Formats: sequence, structure tokens, C-alpha cells
Amino acid sequence: MVVNDGLGGQPVLGSPSDRAAVGRARAQRLLVTLLGDHWHAGRSPLPSGGLVAVLAEFDIAPANARATLSRLTQRGMLQRTKEGRRTSYRLTEPGWHILQRGARRIFATTDESSWDGSWTLIAFTLPLDDANQRRLLRARLRWLTFWPLYDATWVTPHDRFDEVREQLSELGITDAVVVRSKDLDLLPNGRARLDAAWRIDELAAGYQTFLHRYRELAGRVAAGGVTPAEALVARTSLVSDWRALVGTDPDLPVDFLPPSFPRAEARAVFLSISEALAPLAQKRFEDLVQTLEQL
Repeated sequence: MVVNDGLGGQPVLGSPSDRAAVGRARAQRLLVTLLGDHWHAGRSPLPSGGLVAVLAEFDIAPANARATLSRLTQRGMLQRTKEGRRTSYRLTEPGWHILQRGARRIFATTDESSWDGSWTLIAFTLPLDDANQRRLLRARLRWLTFWPLYDATWVTPHDRFDEVREQLSELGITDAVVVRSKDLDLLPNGRARLDAAWRIDELAAGYQTFLHRYRELAGRVAAGGVTPAEALVARTSLVSDWRALVGTDPDLPVDFLPPSFPRAEARAVFLSISEALAPLAQKRFEDLVQTLEQL
């Protein structure tokens, strides 16, 4: 049986429990995307009923929406407050900073194609029984455009010296070495290993799929044919799909890319659509979160 997360994710094989897990992940990713995009207004708490109403726009049932709020609270992304009968949620400070760091890369107007020949390398070791910390570190390294050269040796052709040290500090990891240097010689097998890890052909295909998926929406946006309700759903899906692409892209300089690599074209389409839909989506979000239904 094949299921899809509904936001451009790849179909996956799975049992009913697998599909439920995909649904839970989709709802959490949706809400995080929405808050990262639209939680402004002094960053005051948002009513739970309003957040449930927002998620209903994506066909997420109230019970599942409440469960999503609970899970993100348990994960430390959200903080729950209660005043009388009114329950509200806000992003935690760590959650807010994570989203802000992500937004800087998601909405970057250019890639890092110019290269001075320097690399940042990190070598680390973690306790074998700490799978959660290992997962978190690897996810954050990928987001910083590091890719594994060997199991615990990761490298990026970008200056990430300060950023990776900040991530290590946040995660409490002290057994690591971070090096920034131009003196990195990739012998043939090492370069082949890195080329295989980067999966440039798959990445190019992902950008082409993105362009194909959003070409029709780009035309409707240009013609002014999108309502606020449509804008909220479309822009959230757009940002979620783009984040997924960015998260698998080591943001390689042109030195490592084939001719006509489609990233620049896809980035231009993403920025054009997201900027055009932003005011309409913001209006719809603000209208929905005013729903004060108590759960």
C-alpha cells in the first residue's frame, strides 16, 4: 500500500500505523511551517482554537490538530499557557531561533555559488547509545550543508565554522574537531565518495519536479487569480516543498555542478510565488487564529 504525506513528499510503503505516522509528521511539519511564516504580531500566544482552525484548512481533523499541539509541546517547540478557560500556544525561544535560522536559508535570494576554495570539516564522536543526539546532530549538519565524507567526518565547501560550533554548543557536544582550511586534498576515491553522497542527479531531478509542480500556480499568481484561503494553503505547501529540497541540497558552488543545473530557476520561481502570496496568506492566517473556540 502506498501513501503520500500530501505536501510533496515521496510516496512510501506502509501499514495503517505507517500511514498514521506520516499523517502525524505532516501535521507537525505544517504547523511549524505556518508558525515560522506567520507568527508575528509581537509573538504573542495564539489561541488553541485558532490554530485548530488553521490546520482545518489542510483537512486536519480537530482531534489530530490537538494531538499535534500536544506533540510539539512535548518536543519543546511550543509552550502551552492557560488563562481562565482560554488555552494558547506560543513558540519557545529555542523553537523560534531554530525557525529563524531555517528561514534565512529558505528565503535566501541567492545561493553560495562563489567559492574561494575553502572547506569546513567536522570530526566528532558520540556515545553509541545516544541515538537521539546523533539524529539531531546529523540533521543540523545537513541543514548547514555538511555532508558525510566518512561516518563521523562531515565536510562542506562553505564557511560554517561559527555556525557549527554554535550547534555543537546547543547540543552539548564537546568531543569534536572543527577545521576551516583550503588545504583539503580529496584523493580520487574520497572525491567519488563525496560525489555519491551529494547525489547531484537526484537533486537536479528534485528541482525539475518542483518547477513542474508549481508552474501552473505561478501563472495563476501572476494573473491575480488566487484567493486568501487558497494562498494560505498554496504558500504553505510551496514553502514546505522548498524546505525539503533545501534540506537535501549541499548548496554546492558551481565548481561541482553540471551545466544548466536548475536550482537558480527553481529558486526564482519559489521567491516570486512566495512573495506574491505572502500578504494574502498572512491575512487568512490572522483571520483564522481569531477563532476563539475553546478546546
